[in-house]
Amino acid sequence: MNKAQLAIIAFLFLCPAARAAGPVLSVTGLVSKPLHLTLAELRALPATHISATQLSGRGPVTLDCTGVALSVLLARASPAIGSQRNAGLAHTLLVTGDDGYVVALSFGELDPDHGHAQAVLATDCGGKPLEAPRLIVPGDGHAGRAVRGVVTIEVK
Repeated sequence: MNKAQLAIIAFLFLCPAARAAGPVLSVTGLVSKPLHLTLAELRALPATHISATQLSGRGPVTLDCTGVALSVLLARASPAIGSQRNAGLAHTLLVTGDDGYVVALSFGELDPDHGHAQAVLATDCGGKPLEAPRLIVPGDGHAGRAVRGVVTIEVK
């Protein structure tokens, strides 16, 4: 994790009011159009509904959430990864939560021609608004890639 990511996480952790009013999510790295979005701006993007079952310490939990598809965010940020055939297969996304938890997703697993995972950055779950975006990857039964309080998505 670089200094800028640590600074964002520290700022959001220490200043909850900033989290509510200002940008909560940054999409950076190998992109032509870096994004800095508030929760309201995320909710204004085309919505995707997702239902996923994940295991917890208490057994299976079904999530019924709405949010923006990761593919929509990536399209808006215009990844600068080249145009050669299958260029995306050599790139990843690092998704970081406000608690410092980081997971990697490959472009290949998100690509409709390859893995076609329908990853969503949820803004509402169970009919209630979330305080911060949450990454949900269907089929991730143990929820290892479920990142709460997503603050950055870095294209590498």
